[in-house]
Formats: sequence, C-alpha cells, structure tokens
Amino acid sequence: MQKNCKPVTKNDRIEVHNGNTIKHEGITTRDGENLNIECLLLERDITKPIPEFHYHQYIELIYVLEGSLSVFTESRRFDLQKDSLLIIYPNELHAFKAYGKNKYIAIKFLSDILRTSEQTTNEMEYLLNLNAYNNKHTRIIPGNQTLRELLEKSMELYDTNEYTSELYIRSNIISACAYILDFWNFRNELTPVKNVAEAANISIIKSIISKIPENTAIRTHEAAQMCKMSDGHFSRLFKALTGTTFTQYVKNVKINIAEKLLKSSDMSITEIAYSLNYSTSSHFIEDFRKVKGISPKKYRKNTVI
Repeated sequence: MQKNCKPVTKNDRIEVHNGNTIKHEGITTRDGENLNIECLLLERDITKPIPEFHYHQYIELIYVLEGSLSVFTESRRFDLQKDSLLIIYPNELHAFKAYGKNKYIAIKFLSDILRTSEQTTNEMEYLLNLNAYNNKHTRIIPGNQTLRELLEKSMELYDTNEYTSELYIRSNIISACAYILDFWNFRNELTPVKNVAEAANISIIKSIISKIPENTAIRTHEAAQMCKMSDGHFSRLFKALTGTTFTQYVKNVKINIAEKLLKSSDMSITEIAYSLNYSTSSHFIEDFRKVKGISPKKYRKNTVI
C-alpha cells in the first residue's frame, strides 16, 4: 500500500491563568487537514521541578510501556507504573513528570469518533462518562497484553499512515474505550444517562437529533421550544447527553452532509452552501475548514476520482 508519512503540525497558543503560563494545544493537522486522532510514542527522563501544564480538546489515553510516570491535574496526582493506563478528559489541565527514564504511548482522539448518527441511549452514556470528569471513576486502570497491543498497533499504523490506517486506529480506540467502560461498569462507577435526564427527555433529545438532517437551519432556541424546555435547560441537557453543544452538533451534521455532496454530486460550492441553509458560501467554507481543516474545493479535489 502507498505510504504517506507527512509531518503533523499544531496550532498551539499560550494562555495565562492566575499568573501561570498554560499551553492550549490546538487540533493536530497533517497535509492541511485536521486529525481527529493523534498517536505519540514519548520518552521522558528527569524533568523540570515544576511540571508545565497544558490542555486540549482531545480525550487522551496514557499507557506506560517502561518505567514510571506521574501525571498532575489541577487537583490530583496520578502515579503510573508499567502497563497502567490513565484517561485524561477533554480540556482537563494536566502535566507530566518523570523520575527516571520511561516510555509511554499517548493516544489523543476527539469523541466524534465514538458517535454515530443514531445517537443511541447507550452511546450517550458512553460519551457522558468519557467526556467529562467524574470523581467516581478509577482513573488509573490496569492494562493487559491485549490492550497494550491495541495501542502499540495504533502507534505503528499512525506512523506509517497507510490507506486504511485511520479505520484500524479508530477500531482499536473504540476497543480500548470499551475496555475502560467495562472496567468502570464492573466497579459500579458509571454515571447512567437516566441520572442526568428522565427517559422522556432522552427520547425528546433523540427525536430532535433525528430531525436535524432535514432541518439544518434549526437553532438552539427553536429546538428548546420543540422540547418545551428553556434554552438553558435544553443546552445543558443536550451537552450532557451528546458531549457537544447543539450549535456545534448541527454544524457537524451539515459538514457531514456537505462531504457526501462534494463526493457524489456536481453541485457547486455555493449550491451546497445554500442547500445547507448557509446565508453565504464564505460562511460555509469557513465552517468546513474549521471542522475538516481543509477547504471544500480542496476536499473535493482530493477525494473525487
């Protein structure tokens, strides 16, 4: 298979919080396209006395291959040994510190890779638990040979970047997430969706989600009215159940539809924009580039044979 080992780039920025310098890691890109997955093999030795904190949108899995490693968050310290796994939630401040030579795999991924268009109740529960801090969760999870091989294979595939690598890596990450969720479930540490919302509200939210592809012009306040909820209550419930805001969810649906149209139709960029209820083609192009990391024109050129 043809290999494409092009380097990745990041759009990081430095922020100051309470007098402390913190790095906000941007989404990783390769060849101008945003990556929803990043796999890193890292080695650390004795580090600086004060760990440097950073955060990012990705869920991150840390798996120690050799030695030991400490991970600091805003309120806790996690000491990892060989063959132990730590999950870091999106936007959670964290820093690393080594006390000797070690090696570990860091798998970063956006929760979108776990989401399907059906948005089942079980899927909502998976995202609810993987996307946000929960003090019930055991954060350091014992690894095993199968889990280690899944993550090592993902690392290998990410580096070679063959034609189907993304599919295999996604499959491996989903398997790793299933392992984590099973571990929490066995220990009765999961937060059930029913604890966040009544069954009737879950059904209503799922009904709204099913209507979005046919009504891409729908806004948050209109969806809230259809659910007979206040805007604030609807927004909080929707984010808790799906892991994203309603506005961003609608945008993602529109971009997914746009991808299909760019691949399978002769519609112009402007026609696609208007069919998705964008007021201008420039607004559509801007949204598409933010989500996919590439312009619609370049996307069509790269994907249409």
